[in-house]
Amino acid sequence: MKKIAEIISYLALILVVAAPALFYSEKITLQANKQLLLVATIVWFASALLWIGREKEG
Repeated sequence: MKKIAEIISYLALILVVAAPALFYSEKITLQANKQLLLVATIVWFASALLWIGREKEG
């Protein structure tokens, strides 16, 4: 579970960087950019709470 949350949080961070790049290259609209950033931020906070600050397993 912890590993899955970690992967999801990294993917959300990638989306936080990719959304403005897509907007800058005019692939998405400003509204789509805002929506992607909002969703990615919420997903990152939700998934990061599950693994950041916890001891490594194994």
